[in-house]
Amino acid sequence: MNTLNRIIDNLSSENRFGYYAPFFRVFICLYLIKDIIVTYGFTDLLYTGKSFLVSEPLPLLEYFNISSDLLRGNFYIFLLLYIALIVLFLFGIGKRFTALALFFCVELMQNMAWLTLNGGDNIIKFVILYFVFIDSYSRFSNKSITYKNEESKKLGNFLSNVAGYSICIHLCLIYFVSAMHKINSEVWFNGVATYYILGSERFRGTGLNLALVKNGFFVTLSTYGTILIELIFPFWIWFKKTRNVMLILAISLHMGIGLFMMLYDFQIIFVLLQGFFLSNKEWQTIVSKTMSFISRYKLRLNAI
Repeated sequence: MNTLNRIIDNLSSENRFGYYAPFFRVFICLYLIKDIIVTYGFTDLLYTGKSFLVSEPLPLLEYFNISSDLLRGNFYIFLLLYIALIVLFLFGIGKRFTALALFFCVELMQNMAWLTLNGGDNIIKFVILYFVFIDSYSRFSNKSITYKNEESKKLGNFLSNVAGYSICIHLCLIYFVSAMHKINSEVWFNGVATYYILGSERFRGTGLNLALVKNGFFVTLSTYGTILIELIFPFWIWFKKTRNVMLILAISLHMGIGLFMMLYDFQIIFVLLQGFFLSNKEWQTIVSKTMSFISRYKLRLNAI
């Protein structure tokens, strides 16, 4: 019981994601706006009553006994509401209520155009749900959350930290489940998966792809290396001595996938999610050193 109380007190003492979460909240909004812009030319085909997916049910609406045809028939009104919620969430207006409403809208948008989804879209939806509880309004917000007393502040910190760690745990589970599926796949188990992936015309991101798949050492190393990273990440990321190594390996893995397979959205989201494993103090140090480097670089340019 004393151990549980210490854990609760520890999670209630401060918002451990207060520095990075605001940055990721802004990224979520920019990502959603990007999706709207990219798919706008295909709006009728994907979302309205003219969609070839019109017969697909929307579970969220079915729960309230509302026909999906009603939403598709008035999609542009819904789209305006969706954009308004993104803007409100971007500036931190409405706080947790806006985040919750945005989660439901994202759920509806994704269900209507499920054929266009990728792994990044799936995780971003859950991250928005976690942001219902994360206090991400200390920056890039019209006003930070104010608490009535110390007890309500502790509760807010506790919920924010639990939700933040839930993102980390969710990411770990994705890696672990992915590794398990790969181990049970013949091409991954035999160490030749990279050969088929990079050799495919669909994933030919660079001119080096065909040359790399002819190198047996690279194919074997990249195939088993991917499995190893995904397998050990969920365990070693929690230890301070191995955390930075795991972050570097995970980021390198996703950057490699983005470069060689042209799966950019998916990889950018997973790279940025790594930031939740760093503390407020670590992020303050990184930002401080980065700004210091930029200042010194500007001084050198002015001196030339």
